[in-house]
Amino acid sequence: MIMKHIHIFAIVILLVVAACGPRDKRTQLANLERQRDRLNQQIEKLKAELDQDDGAIAGEGRTTYVTVRQVGFTLFKRYIRMQGTVESDNNILIPAQTTGLVKKIHVEEGARVSKGTLLAELDGAILERNIAEVENSLGLARTIFERQERLWSKNIGSEIEYLRAKNNKENLEKKLETLHEQYKLTEITSPISGTVDDVMIKEGEMAVAGRGAIRIVQLSQLKITASLSENYISRVKRNDIVHVDVPVIGKEFDLTIDAVSQVIDPDNRTFDIEIKIPPQAKDLRPNMLAVVTINDYSNSRALVVPENIIQRTGTEKFVFVALEDNGQWIAQKRIIQAGENYGGETEIQEGLQEGDYIVTFGFQNLADNQRITVEISD
Repeated sequence: MIMKHIHIFAIVILLVVAACGPRDKRTQLANLERQRDRLNQQIEKLKAELDQDDGAIAGEGRTTYVTVRQVGFTLFKRYIRMQGTVESDNNILIPAQTTGLVKKIHVEEGARVSKGTLLAELDGAILERNIAEVENSLGLARTIFERQERLWSKNIGSEIEYLRAKNNKENLEKKLETLHEQYKLTEITSPISGTVDDVMIKEGEMAVAGRGAIRIVQLSQLKITASLSENYISRVKRNDIVHVDVPVIGKEFDLTIDAVSQVIDPDNRTFDIEIKIPPQAKDLRPNMLAVVTINDYSNSRALVVPENIIQRTGTEKFVFVALEDNGQWIAQKRIIQAGENYGGETEIQEGLQEGDYIVTFGFQNLADNQRITVEISD
């Protein structure tokens, strides 16, 4: 029946087309194209609406897979790490006290010396001759003075001759004393007991007054110095425990801070700390580098989360926690207040409670109150 009506409709169309002229055909074609365009628009609109409805229906049952971890109170510590330098309280560069030719060097690098040890001598030949001449003159002056003194005691001779002989003798004695003091300047001696670290003069070369000649280091009084930012001046105190690592010799020590400077360097805005090294800490040498670690903050009951899971919206910081409701897990957005952070971990001061499950993986695309499927990690 339907096919019969279609055939009749087609025949009618053909008759109408045959009866129409060229103008009527163009008009009919334009009308049909407009009808086609309207139908296409309606079809596309219905398709879009159907896609939206299908997506909404599918989303009702879809969940996001996340990994969660339960938070609890734990010990949280923050550390400051800086580079320090091993130094000696007694690291002395001994200069030549007078200019002269180096006559003899009595020590070698690495030698142990005591206080007052003769380290080197400069040429003092001229002074030696002057001393010899003055000693001869002084011998004669003393003889003359002694004779004048005996005569004067017997009231023989004049007082002027006695006083002149006495003055001549005393002047020569003072001159000889001065020459001996000058001669001592040709000797370079150690002012402390220690180890010869460096000999910077050579025999036969000219030593210049005031210029460093020999370095003596006292290894029994070593210390580590380090500079910290002024931001830490209220957090670092004398007697705080520090961990010292000297990488070049593979040694580590737990020591205490012996001194904390209360003056800020205006050039780099830092202050210095000093850590004395005990004698049993062997193998350390001046100018070695040391890594100093200081625990400047501790909280024995802290709620700590990985720093990377904290998200930000404007000035707010938040994390997602997982809540279970009748066997179904949902994600909940929690605004938090973060405290200190160290080593990729952040202390949470407000916003979390002990026992909360924080989302540690899959949190990037979560929305508040979204259904989730959880995997609990340790």
